Amino acid sequence: MTENKTVKYHIPQQGIYMYARVRDGKNGMIVLNSTDCEQVLEAEYYKPLTKECKTGKEISTGKTVDFSENLTLSPRKSLIIEF
Repeated sequence: MTENKTVKYHIPQQGIYMYARVRDGKNGMIVLNSTDCEQVLEAEYYKPLTKECKTGKEISTGKTVDFSENLTLSPRKSLIIEF
């Protein structure tokens, strides 16, 4: 059994940790807000991880995430986005 996977980390900023994962051709981005306040993550900040993808789907809610827009993260919130 072989697995093809890659993980790319982004430098944490203002208490936001982010990484993208590719496993068996499926892409995912994990975003963690470790602060006690709402944070806005600019689209240009995470664009290198999403590459040419325009949208993704938040796993827990099924909502579509537009990668051209900023992400608003609630305090102590994590997002898992598939794209």
